[in-house]
Amino acid sequence: MDKSNLGKRKHHLIDTEFAARQLRKLGKEEMNYLQEVMNGETLSNYIAEESLTRRFEDAFARKTGTKKAMAKSSCMTGLAEAVSVSGAGPGYEIICDPIVHFGGLAALFFNAVPRFADIKRDTYNMDPDSLLANITPLTKAVIVTHLWGQSAEIDTIRDICKEHNLFLIEDCAHGIGTTWNGTHVGGFGDLGVFSFQEFKQLSTGDGGMTVTNNEELFDNMRGAWWFSGESPKFMYLNYRMNEMTAAVGLAQLEKVDEIIEGTYNQTLRILNEAIQDCEWLVTRTVPKEAHMSGYWWSCTWNGDKHGLSYEKFKQIEQELEIGLRFGFNFYPAQEFPIFRESTAYKTHPDCPVRCPLYTSKSNYRYTWGMTPVTEDLMQRFITVNLIFLSIPAAQEMADLIREAIRRMEQ
Repeated sequence: MDKSNLGKRKHHLIDTEFAARQLRKLGKEEMNYLQEVMNGETLSNYIAEESLTRRFEDAFARKTGTKKAMAKSSCMTGLAEAVSVSGAGPGYEIICDPIVHFGGLAALFFNAVPRFADIKRDTYNMDPDSLLANITPLTKAVIVTHLWGQSAEIDTIRDICKEHNLFLIEDCAHGIGTTWNGTHVGGFGDLGVFSFQEFKQLSTGDGGMTVTNNEELFDNMRGAWWFSGESPKFMYLNYRMNEMTAAVGLAQLEKVDEIIEGTYNQTLRILNEAIQDCEWLVTRTVPKEAHMSGYWWSCTWNGDKHGLSYEKFKQIEQELEIGLRFGFNFYPAQEFPIFRESTAYKTHPDCPVRCPLYTSKSNYRYTWGMTPVTEDLMQRFITVNLIFLSIPAAQEMADLIREAIRRMEQ
């Protein structure tokens, strides 16, 4: 290709995002289901037993191979609901992974203490050994993230949780189409929670789904708000999905496999191939048990170990206008003020980490160095969001990455 034009192609990369959007456009399938809702008698799934929401839930349960599914207003509210039935609360801990902070936030909803396990350097997912090391008599639950479309070592993590009687919540926000040993994520733990926010593989704009194989738990959760005036049996949050959102979700679910395999996994492969011969940009390891669902492309900067300058690589990237993202949050979740400074509860600023119900049992505090792998990797991550990246755009981006590598090594 003509390398003199490499740095001028950013506008074309942006233009070709339109082609990727067409795979997820709202079309006749969505309109047909929406019309069905409008022809009905209600916009609420609470009333109609044969609602679009029920059909969406049933179809999603079949997709994930789970027994039951509950449509939610978002993944975040689904995670909070999962904590509400986990047994965790003031004075108890929930172990989370520290790259993304959503598991920790879910713990705060019920004044439980997020305790952060480290990740594995090659997969970016929770390290089972670190999970084991963080279990204490105060641990009630684990929230494990299947980060960027790749499953954690979920069978091992599940076995650890069973051995220690811990409630396991799977954060599957990036995980539609993600499997471990051929089994879809979400059904390994007690509850799995998925996201349908705009930048996910399946989008309803906003929305989510909780899945489970525990039918008694499902009945208790649904029954907590499905009542006719009697007192709920336990403290619980109600974040139902409405019929119009479910109509869009049902139509999108019918397309999602084609979108993932036809575009997201292809763009993931194209960008991985761009760095396969580079010694100082390290691709993410995908274990043989894992089938990854394209969501974000990622690699790790190791140039400093080869005498190369990170700042020079960033400068070359800017000159070529590639569109890479350097670093991710730059520090782990436990460094966020909402955790470290206990600012979630303004009227009780010591909660939850310095809550008397907790400090009488534990001296756990957030310190730098408690998750050394995460702390090292956060600035080394180089990522690209694949959701609106077309195959032609990915191919051009791959050429730009190869050129950046060539300039660094010349």
